[in-house]
Amino acid sequence: MSRNKARLVAMQGLFQLDDDLEGMKLVIEFRAGEEELAPRDSKYLEELVNSVVDNQAAIDERIGKYSIGWDVSRLGKVERAILRLAIAEMLYMTDIPVSVSINEAVLLAKKYGADQASKFINGILGKFSREELDADPANRAKRKDPRQ
Repeated sequence: MSRNKARLVAMQGLFQLDDDLEGMKLVIEFRAGEEELAPRDSKYLEELVNSVVDNQAAIDERIGKYSIGWDVSRLGKVERAILRLAIAEMLYMTDIPVSVSINEAVLLAKKYGADQASKFINGILGKFSREELDADPANRAKRKDPRQ
């Protein structure tokens, strides 16, 4: 449950300060304090946000590639924030199964996104996962959800 809170805080910070990366870090630090996250979850939140901030151009390039017909700048801020978080988690936080990253992104989209956002996000992340992550057998084995 607490990683869910960390993801929510990260999404809210990305939403509030969409392209103001330094300001976003301050907002997220403040929100994390309000949520009283456990130290482990605060560390996860920091790693996730830093992954988005440090790799935003590469992440946005992938979003653009898989959101056929949609420029990243045309996406809703909530949807853009969720996609950035999920792709950062899938690329740079390899201890988290891809299926968990996708599921959590879809849940955030259902709760905070536009009407069809969860389907849109699920489609983009599913295609990204199949074409970029599953293509490498070593990566696929390492990232498999142990519950499956």
